[in-house]
Amino acid sequence: MPFHHFAIRVYDVAKSREFYDPVLSAVGYVVYWASDSTVYYAPQSNPKAFEFGLMLANESKPAGSTHIAFAAASQEEAAQAYRVAIEHGGKDNGAPGIREKINRGYYSSFVLDPDGNNIEFVHFVRQ
Repeated sequence: MPFHHFAIRVYDVAKSREFYDPVLSAVGYVVYWASDSTVYYAPQSNPKAFEFGLMLANESKPAGSTHIAFAAASQEEAAQAYRVAIEHGGKDNGAPGIREKINRGYYSSFVLDPDGNNIEFVHFVRQ
């Protein structure tokens, strides 16, 4: 059974959108639904596919320390998403490159979002 959606908690939805709107656009995602406390993104080419959301954190549900990987269509797309993320306030957590220790042919990049979540962009061709 495939995933339908996944959401992470953030401390400031508007600030997080300044980061995620351009970053997710680099991998084909657009805003699907939004309110003051929540925003969901879906692939522009298939809005019924996997959705990614941001939800306002609170005392019982804090932000940060989540890891999520977005599939990139190519190594170039994974590198471009990384560059866009850095340009919009992301912090380097692993420059684009082959990750032989993970798996042969595993190309990815990692950035930390404004709340410290580890966001990965991966292009992986199983060998």
